[in-house]
Amino acid sequence: MAEVSLHDAQSPPVPTSTTSHIGHATAVGAAGFAWCSLILGLHTAGVIDAADGTIVLAGTFFYGGIVQLVAGFFALAAGATFAASFLTAYGAFWLGYTVIEFWAAPHIAGNAAAAAKAHGASAEAAAAAGGHAVMQSLGLFLIAWLVVTLVFAVASLGTNAVIVSAFALLTLTIVLLVTAYLGASSAGVPSDSVLHTAGYVEIALAAVAFYLVLAELTNDIRGRTVLPLFALNPDRQAVPQTA
Repeated sequence: MAEVSLHDAQSPPVPTSTTSHIGHATAVGAAGFAWCSLILGLHTAGVIDAADGTIVLAGTFFYGGIVQLVAGFFALAAGATFAASFLTAYGAFWLGYTVIEFWAAPHIAGNAAAAAKAHGASAEAAAAAGGHAVMQSLGLFLIAWLVVTLVFAVASLGTNAVIVSAFALLTLTIVLLVTAYLGASSAGVPSDSVLHTAGYVEIALAAVAFYLVLAELTNDIRGRTVLPLFALNPDRQAVPQTA
């Protein structure tokens, strides 16, 4: 009979395969989007006075930007193309927003004001020209994002009612912001009524996004549907992290 050593008897079996599980990246990324939408919606609607608004840039950079971007990469690794696409896109959006507020807008305003002064404008007129240039630039920036959002809105029709509602509200928010910025006065002051309306719509968007996060987390923890997302195509097998 073959002799079995004590070492062999006590050695644990060598695993023949390993498995990995990637969690719901949508919940991770959507939480950052919801946070940014809420705080900016409150500021834009004039509900809370955040001075010049730069205090929120830490959140838009880290939570809305970096965290959402990383979540998008995990969604891509899990094979969730739709989730990966919108998470990385809007992660980049919030990073871009931070850069605009921190650097690009002051730079644009300074250049426009300097050009106006070079043509003999007063200090007040030069400042107004700078503000107007910033508003026009923001409007152009958001027009491009409106096209991106419309693409996602159409694609979301194959997911669920919560995601469709989120993209519908996001589309409306961007339309209102574009209207407010491109319709700004010559002094660079956007329409308060349109801007405040955009803020309230953004708050509603944040509420929908937070519900999406809550539903994803609760349903995952309980292992069953507790908070429905109202699938629009129930006959189709759910795509990971997009249901």
